[in-house]
Amino acid sequence: MPRVRPRSLRLRLTLVVTLAVGLALTVASFVLVNSMSNTLFGDMADAAARQVDKVADAVEHGQPLPPEDPSAATMIRVEDQDGKLVTSVPQTGAKAAADRPVPAERTRAAGSAGAEPKPPAEDFEIVPARTVTTPQGEVRTIRAISRSGQITQSIDLVVNSLLVAAPVLTIFVGWLTWFAVDRALRPIEAVRRRAEAISHSTLDERLPEQDTGDEVGRLTRTLNRMLDRIASGARRQREFVSDASHELRTPLAAMRAELEVSLAHRDSADWRNVATRLLDDHRRLERLTGDLLTLARLDEAAVSRRAEPVRLDELVAGETSAVRHAEVRASLVPVRVTGVVPELVRLVRNLLDNADKHAAGVVAVSLRVDGGSAVFAVEDDGPGVPPDQRERVFDRFHRVDGSRDRASGGVGLGLALVRRITRSHGGEVTATASPTLGGARFEVRLPLN
Repeated sequence: MPRVRPRSLRLRLTLVVTLAVGLALTVASFVLVNSMSNTLFGDMADAAARQVDKVADAVEHGQPLPPEDPSAATMIRVEDQDGKLVTSVPQTGAKAAADRPVPAERTRAAGSAGAEPKPPAEDFEIVPARTVTTPQGEVRTIRAISRSGQITQSIDLVVNSLLVAAPVLTIFVGWLTWFAVDRALRPIEAVRRRAEAISHSTLDERLPEQDTGDEVGRLTRTLNRMLDRIASGARRQREFVSDASHELRTPLAAMRAELEVSLAHRDSADWRNVATRLLDDHRRLERLTGDLLTLARLDEAAVSRRAEPVRLDELVAGETSAVRHAEVRASLVPVRVTGVVPELVRLVRNLLDNADKHAAGVVAVSLRVDGGSAVFAVEDDGPGVPPDQRERVFDRFHRVDGSRDRASGGVGLGLALVRRITRSHGGEVTATASPTLGGARFEVRLPLN
């Protein structure tokens, strides 16, 4: 038996359903009894009124009284001016009915024939009377006395049955609701307990999925996909922190060693060369921290970015001069895109720097329009990128050769920045083999303005 909590959804749903059913049964019982009472007593009153009219017409015209109606539950009394019984229909039991006193409070005026009948408190009830004059000039009052005890007993039986059945049915519905809600919430409780046990160190665990096709199954699958994204993000964060700390530690350690050696040999140290090497390390640190800050800013979804129309061909042409170690072959067509100028400059410069580092002697740059996209490609005649590495080269701090020495240049953030900037502009970048130069080919597709 699950523990009942004051704010439990199971308890609240059970109370709401039970109260709703109890209220509905109460209203339905009231309507049923009221309708039954009005119908039965209304039919009795209508039948009595018709009998009164028949007897009154017969008395008024001096005709024989109408025969007894076996199905009638009403006796007709014909009284004189003093209220004494003259005759009755039917004759059987007329004397007993005549001797029974008629309560004054039960008497209904002739003008109240349209009033709703009310359940009697006794076995006999006086219904609207009619006064007529016989052909001999005698005044006669015709009254209908209805035997309503059977109807009252029937209504009382229904009321007593409802007084027992309604609470029992309400309690049964409440128990059934509690059982059904408990069964429905049991998988959710299992998911909650499993989710509560998953921590930062156990992000590889997943919630138990049930192939039921209902809301619980869809919720579990959604939560597991969310856990996949969280685990992937946490893994990338750990790798990023590990790699960043390594990349920052290397130049800092080199700068410290340079200073310690120079200070230990102050008289023989070449301070100009020391300053030059320290400046190179400082630039490397500055470039690394700048790239890290750029990636962090691009990863922040809420950052405000000022996009504007950009002539991409002019921007590329202005950056080709940065290629210093290889021949540049450019083929550019006028293309206009919408983007953030500093980010697009960084994208183009990083691709050109990457090609310049790996090219044997030629770097090809092209810009064309393909459908609704601007296609910017950079190729080189270097060793290229192995097929199994063409996706990983866009990971942060990833190097194809695995080296991170100062002579290789860069720290593996350039292409990661290229992909992040491209995607932030609604495009995509891919790495393939150059069909003309034989080296690597990096192709960026951006939507046209």
